[in-house]
Amino acid sequence: MEKLFGIPIEQLMVILLAIFVLGTVIVGFFAMRNRVMFKIALRNIPRRPAQTALIILGLMLATLLFSASLATGDTLANSIRVSALQEIGQVDVVIEAETTEASGRLAYFNAEYFDTVRERLKDDSEIEGVAPLIKEVAPVVALDTRQSEAQVDILGYDDDWMAGFDKLVDGQGNILTLQNLAPGQVYISSELADKVDVQQADTLYVYLGSQPTSVTVNGIYKDGAKPAKDVSMVMQLSHLQTLLNTNGKINTILITHQGDALHGGEYTDSTISNLEPLLEGGGLKAEPIKQDALEQADEAGSSFTSIFLVFGQFSIAAGILLIFLIFVMQAAARKRELGISRAVGTQRRQVIMMFAFEGAMYALIAAAIGSLLGVLVGLGMVRIIAVALGQADLELAFAFKWQSLVIAYTLGMVITFAIVIISSWIVSRLNIVRAIRDIPEPRIEHKSLKGLIFSILIPAAGLLMAVNGFRGEQLSQWMLGTSLLIIGLPLLGRRFGLPERAAYTVAGLGLVIWWLLPPSVMESILPEMEQGIEMFFISGIMLVIGAVWAIMYNSDILLAFLLRLFGRVKGLAPVLKTAVSYPMQNRLRTGMTLAMFSLVVFTLIVMAFILHATAGIFEDTDKLTGGFHIRADTSYANPISDIRTALQGADGPGIDRFQAIGTITNVPIKVKQEGTEQEFVDSYLQGVDEGYTSSVTYKFGLIVEGYESSGQVWQALQQEPDTAIVPSYLVPARANYSMGGPAPDFKLEGFWWEDDRLPEVYIIAQDTRTGREVNLRVIGVLEQTAFYAGYGVITSQDTINNLMGITLPPQGFMFKVRDGVDVGDTAKALEARFLENGMQAEVMADEIRDSMGISLMMNNLLQGFMGLGLVVGIAALGVIAARSVVERRQQIGVLRAIGFQKTMVQASFLLESSFIALVGIAIGVALGIGLSVQIISTMGDSFEGIEYRIPWLNIVVVFLIAYGASLLTTYLPARQAANVYPADALRYE
Repeated sequence: MEKLFGIPIEQLMVILLAIFVLGTVIVGFFAMRNRVMFKIALRNIPRRPAQTALIILGLMLATLLFSASLATGDTLANSIRVSALQEIGQVDVVIEAETTEASGRLAYFNAEYFDTVRERLKDDSEIEGVAPLIKEVAPVVALDTRQSEAQVDILGYDDDWMAGFDKLVDGQGNILTLQNLAPGQVYISSELADKVDVQQADTLYVYLGSQPTSVTVNGIYKDGAKPAKDVSMVMQLSHLQTLLNTNGKINTILITHQGDALHGGEYTDSTISNLEPLLEGGGLKAEPIKQDALEQADEAGSSFTSIFLVFGQFSIAAGILLIFLIFVMQAAARKRELGISRAVGTQRRQVIMMFAFEGAMYALIAAAIGSLLGVLVGLGMVRIIAVALGQADLELAFAFKWQSLVIAYTLGMVITFAIVIISSWIVSRLNIVRAIRDIPEPRIEHKSLKGLIFSILIPAAGLLMAVNGFRGEQLSQWMLGTSLLIIGLPLLGRRFGLPERAAYTVAGLGLVIWWLLPPSVMESILPEMEQGIEMFFISGIMLVIGAVWAIMYNSDILLAFLLRLFGRVKGLAPVLKTAVSYPMQNRLRTGMTLAMFSLVVFTLIVMAFILHATAGIFEDTDKLTGGFHIRADTSYANPISDIRTALQGADGPGIDRFQAIGTITNVPIKVKQEGTEQEFVDSYLQGVDEGYTSSVTYKFGLIVEGYESSGQVWQALQQEPDTAIVPSYLVPARANYSMGGPAPDFKLEGFWWEDDRLPEVYIIAQDTRTGREVNLRVIGVLEQTAFYAGYGVITSQDTINNLMGITLPPQGFMFKVRDGVDVGDTAKALEARFLENGMQAEVMADEIRDSMGISLMMNNLLQGFMGLGLVVGIAALGVIAARSVVERRQQIGVLRAIGFQKTMVQASFLLESSFIALVGIAIGVALGIGLSVQIISTMGDSFEGIEYRIPWLNIVVVFLIAYGASLLTTYLPARQAANVYPADALRYE
């Protein structure tokens, strides 16, 4: 992984290290200057081990999330790197023809170019080897077993030039040399030998054309054939040239650099720069295949890390609230001690330093523990991902870079310590006399000029942000700005006599109502606006703030309701009133704890609704497949020109099994949009025949004027020359929820996916071989659920043939079987019938179910990762409960003295924790349900089949885990409170 949120890892690490070192130096300097304060701060850490453990648990969560996300991203990037290197090996650069054949096959060029390239690079000390190569892909059939493999990489080497490249090594570690191969003899990979069930000296048929070529297996290698997939075959270059009738020609030149397989790519840029003058104008190009593969691996890892960090933002926000709460409660616990310190001459800045010193030590310890535990959590996630991706042929190997560990530690430390400083400044503001007497601070309404300016700035900033968002059509800015207005105006009203309860109630309910307005209402008052994944985070924060304010400033109404509901239960009324009254008297700590619980529960509930709704898409497999049941691909080396004729009267699947057959032809082209400043980029043009367009059931999200139905568009594609349709991912969308993954090289512009009609759009398609061009009129944009519509621009088979100047055979087929025909058996029969053509047939419904299983497991993993935020709320309840026992010791004594039994005291503390947990869970569930209506309604505009369904099981599981864990955390403090002796408590000073 080389980037995180677009910032290079090395640069991010240097910045965070600089901040960390600077902060450490400053803290160390003040510690040396104020040794007494430093010693007092350190003394407080071991005084209450249980509370210290809870503090560290809360502080380390943010670091744990960072570390786990980075570990998972590093592992994915490393695994893709390993997979890529297994296929590429020591090859760093390949030279190929600039254009491919119409079928997509690598074009051949004169082998004399190899001598020219070798001569050019002979004095370059970074070059270790240059070699000629022919690489083909063809079906292989075992003569005796009749087992086949449709796509086998066939490599033709010249052993004289293979020094510096990977050696062919068999299972016993012996090196296989190509000089030992006679004409007609080959080496094959162990994977190919297993798939077709052959051994040394067995015979294979290779279909390099319409007629098979017989070859004998002279050896089986375990490793060494590069660049190729696991299923491969190697022969002498001259022998392969003879078989292909390409004597004196090759299609690839390999280049390897000094160093191992990983670091050899470091010299790629200089090599390509050296070759550019030589290759320019010769129809050849140098491709940095290793560098590209490693960059793609790093992009995948960064994207994966970003996903976890984005969805972990709520847990991180809850962690920040917990850090603040911890130090506010630390100040409350030491209020008398601080008051005495101030009375004997301690200055306010020294109090800030004392808390900063203590917080720094907590942060140092918590960040270290969090970083290490995050690695373990990342390891666990990797194992789950490995199971999920087991069908994707990607073996995950755990990896964690030291740079990532540094980033996780320093990022967690910086965030934690920043909150500690802010908290220390706030808690230092105390009245000395009231602190010594341990009585509450009076509520004083300050009406200073500074406060008035601040009250005016909030709505002013909101208005400015809202106007900018409206003008720039940015929904996040608009909603955040209007939210600041909703908050700021009532708070400004307090300066002019509006009661506190009214101000916060209006602001809180205003936020909730504003963010939960139906999409239809927003669409009626707003133009179409761009939005991204940040809306999820902003909406959650604003909704929770509003709900918590509304509840906390109307707690007496809630208390009256609870007493009316449960007050008649014998012995419960005094316990309930005590349990509810105390948290409501401490609005700050109770409000922050409610916010912590609500944020995380809200996130989990919204995710559960989204996953539950999208699951309905996968249930309708016919919709996702366009009505077809089997998709099949064949080899370009031996294509099937007429599939229908080939099926008539054939052994195996007859034509009568199928209701419809569609053919697909893919050709590499260059494309750009007409009338724009775009440059030509590499892409594919996909041609479909009438059998496909007359049977496919895919619909369109956008249709150009003149067509009223999807059927008309499909018919026009076949009947009207030079028309095209495009998949939805080639069209920009205002709602962009991508996580930083790679964007397509070609994308249309000038309109949006959310528009009502498709404007007149033309795409220029250019044949890479001849330079011939055609203007394609885009008449439709496919719906987003068209999973099997292929990639690139789609047109008719006739349009492709006219562009390429020849009639091209199809490489892909779509089959719709008749009712009552077994799809699985038919797919196997197709492969058996056309094994010489390299046909690979897949049951599309099975692929969708497999994909759904992987997606479900990955989403469950993401939910579990987000659920780590519940640890924050549970830790907060533990801290509050532990603090309450100390803080209310005398109150407990009075309650016991007037008749409260031990069980009543314990029940009071448990009910107190239950009240906070249940209200927090209720807020999160209610807000999650409310926002999910909006989200699923918006998604339904793009995806048919999405329905609003309540995930009862997920809600129950979240409730049981959150509530059960909160009770477990507060049980010991509640039991401790119940065991307080009245006499000891009343004598407590």
